Amino acid sequence: MHKYHIGTWSQKEDEKGMTVSLHREISQPEYESYGKAIAKFKRLEERRTFLFLERSSNELKSIMSTYVNIENIGGSFRKINWQQAGSFLMERFVTWLAATRLYLESERDFMLRRFGPTSTQMASYKEATSVAFDAHEGYRFLYNLRDYTQHCGIPSSGVTVSRSPEDKRKVRLYLNRVELLSARFSWNKHSKSLLQTWPEKVDVIPLVDDAMTGYRAIERNTLRILIEDSAAAIEEIRRADYSAAQSGTNLAAFQIPTGEGGGNLSFHSFPSLQALSVIESAVTSDDPVSLVFSESIPRPIATPEIRQANRRAEAVLSAFINPQEPDQVAKVINEIIENDNDIGPLISGLVNTSAQLTYALSMFLGVAPISLLGGVSEDQEEVD
Repeated sequence: MHKYHIGTWSQKEDEKGMTVSLHREISQPEYESYGKAIAKFKRLEERRTFLFLERSSNELKSIMSTYVNIENIGGSFRKINWQQAGSFLMERFVTWLAATRLYLESERDFMLRRFGPTSTQMASYKEATSVAFDAHEGYRFLYNLRDYTQHCGIPSSGVTVSRSPEDKRKVRLYLNRVELLSARFSWNKHSKSLLQTWPEKVDVIPLVDDAMTGYRAIERNTLRILIEDSAAAIEEIRRADYSAAQSGTNLAAFQIPTGEGGGNLSFHSFPSLQALSVIESAVTSDDPVSLVFSESIPRPIATPEIRQANRRAEAVLSAFINPQEPDQVAKVINEIIENDNDIGPLISGLVNTSAQLTYALSMFLGVAPISLLGGVSEDQEEVD
């Protein structure tokens, strides 16, 4: 059994958990209706698949830049195994190809679920992908190359290092055109015509850049659709009575467990009044996407559980990196477990923080994140 309320939640810097204030009771249908309306704003804020696609592109280019910097430094530091480097770069490239499929499929499925196959929104999405396909040869070819990798594996490739007229080294990641054409794969007519006219070594990065221009246009069209969908929910959201939210608190719809069985508190946080105003202005403008994403809209709020877990992890890592007394790490861990009466938040925070640090270090070194983990265990001595 549950009860449903409109109320607020807040959390101070060092507060464990959060403070909840209930304003008025609502029905279960109202709670569910508010949840659906809020979900429209979350879809606009949480563009995870596109961010993954963008991040995969940036990672590939950042690693290329790292190799270029190493080459330009010269001297004894310039000891790159280009065969290994080429393989690593192609792994990142194939990851980007997979991200393109994930993005297109997830957005297509969302449009079908949310609006239906015959909706104007679905028609707009199809048109945007069609325009990107027609306008960008990088999009056309790499769309087909993604299918190639699923059937034939990682394409034949290599890395060349040359000097520019300014005496700077230039690193190129390329695909082997002849081997692509001779593979047992049915290239579509668009890709085959390109392969027949391109040079023997086909530069990868310019194709990725061209394709990303197409994907960004698709994303921009999707954002416009989501802005219109969010605007349609504003009238219902405003009925939640924002006057209940004082400075420093967050308005939310709560599902509260009742009875002897207990249960977990659930809630949906409403968007800020500023966000509502920005959407209302944008939906009537000629360029709603630029207006929304040039305004200072508050970032999505991390849940109290995530913030607590991250603080626990920061305390332990700080004690490990810069201990001020003997056994400080053990003391900090024991104190956290005793205060929380649970080891879960600490483990969650350590895993999250360690993953972020490992990824950041891998980007700096230009190696795969997983290889760093293997190196840690190999360098340690066994203890009987």
